[in-house]
Amino acid sequence: MLEPWDEVIALQKERQLCADDVQAIKTSCIKDHGKKHPIECPDCWDRLLNRIRDRYLNSASKEWFSGRRPFLLELDTMFSKAHGFEVDLKTIEQRILDEKKEWYRDKVKNLGLQHATKSPSQERILQNINDRSIAVDQLASELREIFSDGAVKNQEAFNGFLEKLRHAQSPQERNEAYVDIFFQPNHDPSGATKSQKYVDMVRNGTPVADTVATMIRDRHSAKGDQDQKQAFQKQLEELRRAKAAHEVDKAKRDKARRDKARAAVPPNDQHDLPSCSVCSKPLGIQDFILCPLCQVLGDYFGLEVKSMVFCSQECEDERYEQHLDATHECASGQGCVRLHDEDVEMNEGRIILVFCRECVEILKVPSIFCSSRCFGENFRHHRESVHIPERRNIQHETNDEDQLEFDPEDKTRYRARKIEEHFITFDDAITGWQQKTGATVR
Repeated sequence: MLEPWDEVIALQKERQLCADDVQAIKTSCIKDHGKKHPIECPDCWDRLLNRIRDRYLNSASKEWFSGRRPFLLELDTMFSKAHGFEVDLKTIEQRILDEKKEWYRDKVKNLGLQHATKSPSQERILQNINDRSIAVDQLASELREIFSDGAVKNQEAFNGFLEKLRHAQSPQERNEAYVDIFFQPNHDPSGATKSQKYVDMVRNGTPVADTVATMIRDRHSAKGDQDQKQAFQKQLEELRRAKAAHEVDKAKRDKARRDKARAAVPPNDQHDLPSCSVCSKPLGIQDFILCPLCQVLGDYFGLEVKSMVFCSQECEDERYEQHLDATHECASGQGCVRLHDEDVEMNEGRIILVFCRECVEILKVPSIFCSSRCFGENFRHHRESVHIPERRNIQHETNDEDQLEFDPEDKTRYRARKIEEHFITFDDAITGWQQKTGATVR
């Protein structure tokens, strides 16, 4: 299958050959038969129609109309009628133009442009692809505008790209042409440097389509990480307020029991709070930030974890993401679905984190998964690499085979019969933590 730009080169070549042949027929008819136009000469008119027909029905190269069988059958019928003057060439040309517009809409839908959108307005324009009330010329203009690069004149750059491909004498020269057009090292050196991984892939001969697929997968993976961190941040803020309120209430109750005559503890009283994990400053009782996962694992599940707490937004910004990557990475590791699939389970825009029930309740291992789907797909590996060894370590005997569903052809392969019985969602853990501590997440 040809690359899109190779299709353009083939189209331009075949179109020019056809135009030259048609012009030669016209010139020959005027010179040899004394006619003003081949339509006045039956032999030349047939030759002209057959040459244009061959352009579409007997094309030697793959072009935009290749494989559009209903259209080609209709076109064949129209050319047959044109020999008898039942259909004129303008009608045929208009039919070809209409079909090309439909092909354009189909092509745009299959280009994966949704992966390149950066704003809601760009997404809305892409939704117009199927709107037949919007002319294709208008749609094409809008697409060129939203995906254009202000530093590069797109049509001029593309024409130069085609010329380089036409004159390329080796695969290396073609690959350099790809690098120049797709990564624009001359116009955006810093951007090209950031994309060095993909530049090297192209230069080493990886097909452009495969390189783009890798870029999309990497983008989804990075977006999944960012979404997870944003979800953590939102939950962190909720827990910070709840924890602060809980500490204030606890301090007041303790003080009241010691001395009912005294007033409640002032807001800035520090009730046995740890110091900041970054700068070691003392924490203010109403003004500190904590890691929600550390809090749940320690306070609710009773695991021995060192909670990450911050005295300020600056300290959190400096260390929190590093803490998440180092301490709370998805327990699936390289098997994590976010590394291989963009369709990660979501709920109201939030990633649904889950804890392995056996790990946190019995084995006291802080196993966290990015989603229930990820846990389910990696359950067998997790059970064999964590559950079974840890059961031996703590001498915990259990027979859970009735909770497993085995592959009838291979008994070494299995999955959880009901995966939901094997995990606790982060939201359920938060609810349990609130009930245990008396704190309220506002």
